[in-house]
Amino acid sequence: MNIEKIKERQQLRRKILEKLYELFYSGGPEWPSQNKVQGLIGTKKELYIDSEYHKAYHYLLAKEYIQVSSLTPNAKKAADERLAIMITARGIDYVEAILLSEAEDNKGSLESKVDRL
Repeated sequence: MNIEKIKERQQLRRKILEKLYELFYSGGPEWPSQNKVQGLIGTKKELYIDSEYHKAYHYLLAKEYIQVSSLTPNAKKAADERLAIMITARGIDYVEAILLSEAEDNKGSLESKVDRL
């Protein structure tokens, strides 16, 4: 097992979730009008940049952190099918738990440095 590859995959999944989190909350009250989106939209070819992205999306879907919907189920080529990928409530909870935990860790680290002064 390549530990660095595992870390890269975890970082990719986190990057995807954080992007979806930002999109979800940036939609604003005018969504779905005003060309605002609350998720990633594109063809399979555009979204599944490589096999690592493809596997990351499938992993996140299996964990129920994202939802994937087909916008063009009758596309002639599978690669041309347009998808909408959105974060789920479980995905939001996961992202927030990570970010809050990191904020607490950083706060504790800063406090311990101040205490040592």
